[in-house]
Amino acid sequence: MNLPAKLTIASLAGGVLLVVAVLPAEYGIDPTGMGQTLGLAAMAQEAPQPATFEGELSFNVGEYDPTADLINESVQGLIHLEDAPFHSEVIDINIEDFGEVEHKFIMPADTTFVYSWEVLEAQGDGVYYDFHGHPSSEDAVNYPEGFEMAYAKGEGLTQSGSFTTPFAGYHGFYFLNIEEGPITVRLNVSGYWNEHKEMYRAIDGEVVRSEDF
Repeated sequence: MNLPAKLTIASLAGGVLLVVAVLPAEYGIDPTGMGQTLGLAAMAQEAPQPATFEGELSFNVGEYDPTADLINESVQGLIHLEDAPFHSEVIDINIEDFGEVEHKFIMPADTTFVYSWEVLEAQGDGVYYDFHGHPSSEDAVNYPEGFEMAYAKGEGLTQSGSFTTPFAGYHGFYFLNIEEGPITVRLNVSGYWNEHKEMYRAIDGEVVRSEDF
């Protein structure tokens, strides 16, 4: 059988399948009556129909006023406007053998940064980390004595995430070196803060730096 004849037969077979099976099953169209006989027409009747939206679309911000001198609106919780562009820094934290370091960001409430840290050229378990925050000494009277809030802790070589401050104060990372030998923790961070600095450093349990909060 030559190719044109094969194509003709295939086209005819496809047409028959469309009329006898596809149209009755999918659309309930049964010109030959075979769909009813084979029970295919019932499939179209039982197919669930998409729900029709009966509500009204609305927006939770005001109408645009092209004559206004200044338009500056936001929905709290969805967007938080800042007075300046966000910071973006790479901070290398060098930690001695048997060393521990605490590096904090001083931030207002409801501000955010995204971060990623990793132990460079790790040979073992990396660090014990404790990501936490506490208020400044001026604000401490408004909280229970010794108050601090933990966000994440564990052991590892890296962590990435985003963070929004639940209260104003000092928020950041404590790292304890559990490798053998000195290490470097590289912290990439972008977002909003007033300043950041090393608050605490100790080597083999001996404190070599400690700043007041």
